[in-house]
Amino acid sequence: MSKPKVGLLCLMLELYDLVPGLKPRMAEFAAELVQALDPYAAVDFPGVCNTREEVDQAVTGFETADKDLIVVVLLTYAPSHIALPALLHTRLPFVILNTQQMGSITPRVTSQETLENHGMHGVQDLCNVLLRSGRDVRLITGHYRDDAVLAELSSWFKAAGAVRFLKQVRIALLGYPMQGMGDFSIDQTALLAQVGVSVYHLAMKTVAERADKAPAELIQQALTEDRKRFRIAEDVTEEEHAASSRLTWALRSILEEQGLHGFAAHFSAIAEEGRLDTLPFLAASELLGEGYGFGGEGDVTSAAAVALMAHLAGAANFTEMFSMDPAGDAVLMMHMGEGNWTMARKDEPVHLLRSTLGLVDLRVAPLLPAFSLEPGPVTLVSLTTVADGRLRFVVTEGEVIDFPYVVDLGRPHYKFRPDSADGLSGFLNRFSLAGGSHHQALAYGHWAVTLEKLAQLLNVDYARV
Repeated sequence: MSKPKVGLLCLMLELYDLVPGLKPRMAEFAAELVQALDPYAAVDFPGVCNTREEVDQAVTGFETADKDLIVVVLLTYAPSHIALPALLHTRLPFVILNTQQMGSITPRVTSQETLENHGMHGVQDLCNVLLRSGRDVRLITGHYRDDAVLAELSSWFKAAGAVRFLKQVRIALLGYPMQGMGDFSIDQTALLAQVGVSVYHLAMKTVAERADKAPAELIQQALTEDRKRFRIAEDVTEEEHAASSRLTWALRSILEEQGLHGFAAHFSAIAEEGRLDTLPFLAASELLGEGYGFGGEGDVTSAAAVALMAHLAGAANFTEMFSMDPAGDAVLMMHMGEGNWTMARKDEPVHLLRSTLGLVDLRVAPLLPAFSLEPGPVTLVSLTTVADGRLRFVVTEGEVIDFPYVVDLGRPHYKFRPDSADGLSGFLNRFSLAGGSHHQALAYGHWAVTLEKLAQLLNVDYARV
C-alpha cells in the first residue's frame, strides 16, 4: 500500500510578519511536522499561509495534486476567515491538528516562546466558524510527537487512502446472487455512489474460453507450486487438480486484464450454466492469498469488504458465522470451501482436498485448501445495506482463538471470539440488530477506529458491535 498523500496547511497571523524572524521560525516548525508525519504519509508543505489568497492557492494546489487529506495546523494564532472559504468549498477532507512546538510550559517560559506557541485559540476560532457554517470538524489535540497523536493521525491517513482505493475498486460478478438471500442484495448504483465500488458482470463463457486456453506449461508450474505449499490428499486426481488450476489461471488473468479487485461467484449459477468444469474454490483461496476480494453466493458487498481489508491490513479472508460455541463464548467460522490459505496457522499443514459438499452436478469435482486460521487479534467487517438504502459498516474486534484443524470439516474453519462485555449472546444480538449480513471480511489487527473514520469520510453509516 502506497503512502496516503497529505497536504499540510499551516496558518499564522499576517500581522506577525512585523516580528523579525518569526515566519521563518514557524516554517522550521512546519518542517518538523513534515518529518514527524513522514513515516505515515507523503506530506506536501507549500509554505506558511497568512492571507486568504495564500490559503486559497495552497488548497487549490492540494486539489490539483489530488491529495487524500488536508491537515490544518495553526502555527500561531490566525484569524478563521482566511481559511474558512477554502475549507468550506474544498472537495478534500481535512482534519485540524491542534498542536504546538513546545512540549511543556515551565516558570522559565519567555514571551517569545508563547508568541511561537499560541495556535490553540486560533483552532477555537476556526472550529467555531466551521461549525456555524454547517461543516463537520475533525479535530486532534496533543503534542505532535506524542505517540497517541501520531496514531490518530495515521488512522486518518489510512482511512483517507482507503477512500481513494475504494473509488477504484471493481468487483466481478460471475453468475448472479443466490436467490432468496436478501441481506446482501445491493443497488449497484448505491454501491457506486456511496462507497465508490462498481460491479463488472463477468460472463461464464469468457471464463470458460480463457480456462480452455490456459498454457499447459503454466498449469504444470501451478501444480508443482501447489505440491510445495499444500498437503494434497491421496485421492485427488491430476485431472481434478488441473481443472481447478486452469480456472484459477483464467480468473486471475481476467482480473489482471480488466483491472478488477476481486470477484463474487454463486455455485448454483455455475452449475446451471454448465460452461465451467468445476467450482472456483481453489481459485478463490489462491486469489484471496494474492490480495483480491471474494464473495460467496454472488455477494459483491463482501468481496468489496474483503478487498478493502486486504488493502488496509495486507491480507483478508472471506468468512461466515456458522455455528455458536456458547461454552467458549466463540463462533465457529466457516463457508463452503473458500478461504485465504496464507492466513492458515503455521504449525499445521494446509490440506488440498476434494470438496465433499456435493450440492451441484459438475464435470470435475472442485478442490479446496482446508485449514484453521493462525490465532491472533482480528477485525470482522460486514458491508451491508440498512434503511433508506444507506450502506453501513458493521464492525467488531476480537480474536481468532487457538483451535486445531478438524479433519471432518474438510474446509477452511476457525473459531472467533468477539470482544464483548456481555458475552457471545450480547455480541450476536448487537450484530444482527445493526443489520450485519451473514457474510463478512476478516483481517488481523485492530481496524475499528480506522473503519469508523473511513465511514465518516464516505458519509455512510457505521456501527461497532
